[in-house]
Amino acid sequence: MRSKWVTDFAIRVLACLALTTGGLAAPSQATATIAQDAAKRKINLAGRQRMLSQRIAMLSCMADTDVLVDQSLAKARAATDLFDRTLTGLRQGSEDQGLAPEDNTGVLEALTIVDRLWLGYGAAVNRYLEGQEEPALRAIHLRNVAVLKNMNTAVGIMERTYGEGLISADIAAALNIAGRQRMLIMKALKEACMAGRSFDPQEDRRALARTVSLFESSLYKLRTGNEWDGIVAPPSFEIEMQLELVQMVWDWMGPQLHEIAGGGAAGPEALTRLLYHGEVALREMNAAVWMYEHF
Repeated sequence: MRSKWVTDFAIRVLACLALTTGGLAAPSQATATIAQDAAKRKINLAGRQRMLSQRIAMLSCMADTDVLVDQSLAKARAATDLFDRTLTGLRQGSEDQGLAPEDNTGVLEALTIVDRLWLGYGAAVNRYLEGQEEPALRAIHLRNVAVLKNMNTAVGIMERTYGEGLISADIAAALNIAGRQRMLIMKALKEACMAGRSFDPQEDRRALARTVSLFESSLYKLRTGNEWDGIVAPPSFEIEMQLELVQMVWDWMGPQLHEIAGGGAAGPEALTRLLYHGEVALREMNAAVWMYEHF
């Protein structure tokens, strides 16, 4: 099994290098496993919502900056639809997404706040996708961070709730942080793109510097473990190698993003290259998250 995985991994590394240079009886083991799997799925998909909130804004900005316009608009629409379906599934359950209905009051309250914010944010996104008008993009710029912050709060509540006896606390923490990395990739690209707009370029550059720093420190902690933050070192060889692959992609992206954060140009050509590599980084980081979920 491992040799096949290593072969597959080697192929992906080569591709990546080309891109970057009656009573209450105790539950049975099967029942416990199902409960653990359901909890990890919720943390994973709730964490993905953070990414989607930023992906929607990033792709809208890319389209408005003449970066692969048709593809960016189509992907933004797909991300919008997925966010909406997943938000409903997290609350009410969704068989096709593998989500059980939520019954924890704290989690439901947090998701209800996100749902209210999504009404305004989603409406702005739909207006932009329908007409590509600047006022709608400005509204996206204004509203996306509140959705992200409150979705992040919901994921944190899930991590604490499900990590109290249902699944290992260190795996819950690693799953949360690894999932957050997907968001940070999209957020960094969004801020790099928005830095070239007239909305609030200086703040976007400052936010980009913070985002890049958090991604890099978090990736280091995931790769080595961090007892202070409760992050376990990679619990399998496969996860360790997958995180190494993410690092390889980021080694190209990071310097480009640091340059933009410091005042460098963020024109269509540079953004096109960043988007291309960012999609690779997102795909490989997502693979790592799913490995944590199924560990």
